Amino acid sequence: MAAVRRWTATNTVVLFLLTLHVLLVIFPFIWMIYSTFKTNKEFMRSVWSFPTSFSLDAYVGAWSGGALGGYAVNSLLIMAGATVLTVAVATLAGYALSVYRPRWMPAVELSLTAAMAIPAYVALVPLVVMLRGAGLLDTHMGVVLPTAAFNVPVTIFIMQAFFNTLPRELFDAARMDGASEWSIFAKVALPIARPAMFTAAIVNMIWVWNDFLFPVVFINNPARKTLPVGLTDFVGEHITNYPVMLAAILIAAIAPLVLFIFFERQITAALLGGAVKE
Repeated sequence: MAAVRRWTATNTVVLFLLTLHVLLVIFPFIWMIYSTFKTNKEFMRSVWSFPTSFSLDAYVGAWSGGALGGYAVNSLLIMAGATVLTVAVATLAGYALSVYRPRWMPAVELSLTAAMAIPAYVALVPLVVMLRGAGLLDTHMGVVLPTAAFNVPVTIFIMQAFFNTLPRELFDAARMDGASEWSIFAKVALPIARPAMFTAAIVNMIWVWNDFLFPVVFINNPARKTLPVGLTDFVGEHITNYPVMLAAILIAAIAPLVLFIFFERQITAALLGGAVKE
């Protein structure tokens, strides 16, 4: 019979601190939601109060007054390109590092860890020079390539952790049947790795969708702006309609929020160090 654990003062303190943390995280989101139903005059009169009457004018103004639709399309194109490129490279590299275990693998892993530690701000000037020289500055591809480059190291570790869970006998049996190394990867490893690749893709999609730094530096054409950068259009130099701005932020947050709600388990598993094997 399992022993019954007693509730202690430590449990009470931990529960209180966790509850306080959750409230501090959730309250700004709740405040943003109910503030979108206010008028700007009502918002300026009392920032924290609830709206006296619920109005959808802020959402109408956010969608019709800005170019959120076009910005969302740009974000989708960059997100799709960077995610596909990142997952493809990381799957190949993660498989090679896990299955073949080369002698120089510690040096590769050290290099990947060092790459993860380099802040993106440090590379901005060299990247601008390189992209200008390649004719990719102010293009979607000019954002896709650097974004994928910075996301590949951590994604390689996610895929490598998954391939480490697969039995080596699986690949040895395929070799004994005469399969080439590429056939083993394409017909044996790749179908099994689909859940891990899906997990890595979801994590990358959220990262790329929320990225602000690379698009704001590498894109100057307003027609190519991404959604996070486009949100700055709602901040006026002298007057800002805060309910409209908050409504635009909420619209932009819907996609990553939905992804996180539906795939929270896979995202958490990936960030903890390995993809979940189904």
